[in-house]
Amino acid sequence: MDTHKSPKRRSLPAVALITAASMAFLGVSSAHASQPGEGTDWAHETVGGHFVTALGAMEEARDPNNDNLLQVWRSTNNTLHVSVGHGQEVELAGATTYADPAVELAVSSGRSSTFRVFHTGTNGFVFYTEVTVDAGSGTPQVRPGWTQVPNGVATPNTMAVSVVALPNRSTLMAYRGSSSNENWSVFLDGTSNSWNNPTRITNARSDTPLHLETDLSSWNLHWRGTIIGTWLGTDRQVNVIRQTYGQGNWWGQEILGGVEGEGSPSVAITDNGEAKWPFAGPVTTA
Repeated sequence: MDTHKSPKRRSLPAVALITAASMAFLGVSSAHASQPGEGTDWAHETVGGHFVTALGAMEEARDPNNDNLLQVWRSTNNTLHVSVGHGQEVELAGATTYADPAVELAVSSGRSSTFRVFHTGTNGFVFYTEVTVDAGSGTPQVRPGWTQVPNGVATPNTMAVSVVALPNRSTLMAYRGSSSNENWSVFLDGTSNSWNNPTRITNARSDTPLHLETDLSSWNLHWRGTIIGTWLGTDRQVNVIRQTYGQGNWWGQEILGGVEGEGSPSVAITDNGEAKWPFAGPVTTA
């Protein structure tokens, strides 16, 4: 199994994105300039030979060992749909949601990949199921039914959750609480297939979801196994926090000075594990 190499990205609505870290050094007039490597045009997302119409972001995860790609999105009638490698569109039965889904690679085994798909129910509770993809096949194998995340895990029913895949089929999930603006994390032990009790993330208060990312494969020993969370504080400032896999405690909280934003930021990690880019769109300098 090689879950630590499971790239995951979000296909966002057509808004201008710029690295918040760079904003500290850019004038306002530079905010909409193209960045190195940035495309000049937008292309339609296509599955099954037709354009995708989605409410919110399309989420996707790829198995780098066999190049299996699973895309998940919320359709215009608030149901969830998936596609394997831009192929046939398949509805995930039994799921209705007002928020973006989340997806991760749980198991990579030869030519087969098992992904976990999460969604916020219309009642605010969080549910998940598994989708298996075999290389060369455009038809996903969906596990029947949905499992509710236990221990009182709930969030506003319009808010997404964020997940990262960890070794041994494990998962860390972050979500904003349903009764306050506090953010929480909860761990799924893949070996025992059991969820721990949720843990409040200290000083993480927001009106939008907290986003997680990790790179357990980094060659840089200092950052290997570091999980990074970002959120937009109630004061609109971008916050960053970290956790070392296996320790369970958060550390290294910082605020990106001089940067304010709207919406929910996200984070990406380079191959060496050191460079992090929190995003917020749109972003303005304070």
